Amino acid sequence: MRTEPVTRRPVADSLVDLIGGTPLLRLPVHRIVDGVPADAEVLAKLELFNPWSSSKDRAALSMLRGAEERGALTPGGGTVIEATSGNTGISLAALAAARGYRCVIVLPDNATQERVSMLRSLGAEVVRTPHTGGYQAAVDKAEELHRQTPGSWFCCQHDNPDNTRAHYETTGPEIWSDADGRIDVFVCGVGTGGTLSGAGHYLRESHPAVRIVAVEPAGSPLLSGGEPGTHTIPGFNGGFIAPTTERALIDEVVPVSDADALETTRRLALRTGLMVGVSAGAVVHAAGVLAARPEYRGRRIVTVLPDSGERYLSLLGREAERVPGGGTGSVPAGDGDPAPAGGAGSAPAGAGRSAPARDASGGGDR
Repeated sequence: MRTEPVTRRPVADSLVDLIGGTPLLRLPVHRIVDGVPADAEVLAKLELFNPWSSSKDRAALSMLRGAEERGALTPGGGTVIEATSGNTGISLAALAAARGYRCVIVLPDNATQERVSMLRSLGAEVVRTPHTGGYQAAVDKAEELHRQTPGSWFCCQHDNPDNTRAHYETTGPEIWSDADGRIDVFVCGVGTGGTLSGAGHYLRESHPAVRIVAVEPAGSPLLSGGEPGTHTIPGFNGGFIAPTTERALIDEVVPVSDADALETTRRLALRTGLMVGVSAGAVVHAAGVLAARPEYRGRRIVTVLPDSGERYLSLLGREAERVPGGGTGSVPAGDGDPAPAGGAGSAPAGAGRSAPARDASGGGDR
């Protein structure tokens, strides 16, 4: 029977009050990734504990508040428009509903049905674009709708500094505090770059020697100097390096294949009971790769698991059938963020200035 004192929490007046403050969990990575020593220490920040189950709750709230502060939106009126692969749209739709905004979300037609259903359940209008057009097609459509809709605000998370600010002001300080200031390596996935840039910047300020490692899809290895391509890791790069990615922070880039990301995601569920998204599987795999190296022996690795696995069940179930026994065979493109047709690393027209795709040493997020 429990005997220790129970920590009291204040009653929240809004779901917004519950965003952030997510826990760190010590992962038994040696049971998940082959070749990792049993004494490896990997701490994972579980963003699924946010109200809408992803790290995008932080960014969406920060970007909405920024728009309101600048007068681009007035609570109770206006339309929020965004192009997204899913999570940002879900967070924006929920916050828009609470604030009285109309919400229009544009996303590729290969986004998982769970995410589309969630968006519609939260009152968002969903507009689909051909996944063959990549993220650029979604951005182009969102810009078109923005021009046609008086009183609308186009969020544009890939070029919105409030995205990065959210993680500098919350995610980074939380990691530093909960880890008691003891962190040797920060491993983070690459999407908009907001989490790595914001949290990474805070951690580097707090501990200049911290090593920052970016994780990207092997099928679209832009930070590693490769060409854009398709992949099945939802939330990772859409074929360009976003302006919100602070490449100078990055000490190393670890590319992860679709198969390894999916297999690690399944192992997290089957061996630890942790249901997370495919991008979380990718960063845990990368953390395991690092932990297996002799030079990382005894070093504390911290990573961020961006979301819950419940919105990817159709993807995980389908791939499990294609790869008997949960093996790591070839995985066809499907529910990821296909790269736009165009030059390597060029940011979509609606995502602000273009960013160079090459220079893996670039000193060079999710």
